[in-house]
Amino acid sequence: MFKIEGNKISITRGDVGIIQVSAKNEDGSEYLFKTGDIIRFSVVKENHYDKLIFSKDVKVLEPVTCVEVPLTMEDTKIGNKIINQPVKYYYEFTLNPDTESQTFIGY
Repeated sequence: MFKIEGNKISITRGDVGIIQVSAKNEDGSEYLFKTGDIIRFSVVKENHYDKLIFSKDVKVLEPVTCVEVPLTMEDTKIGNKIINQPVKYYYEFTLNPDTESQTFIGY
């Protein structure tokens, strides 16, 4: 299962999918990501923002208003243990995290 509803992302271990992200300017218009921008998708343990579980960077190759963040089977295999109930993590999307870091989506 790979499902996005509102700000909730549900992924079964080993699933693949693409998360499409966009941002708004302060005036409400669509933000235009620039060539060379980096989008970082980070996942942390629930209520433990210092415990990074997973991170993936995507480089913008051309000006776009929506960036696709692909998740592979290896990306979604968090931990070595097989579980039989959901585990909650928090996530954020950051624009240019190593230079002018700005979180534009977080949950």
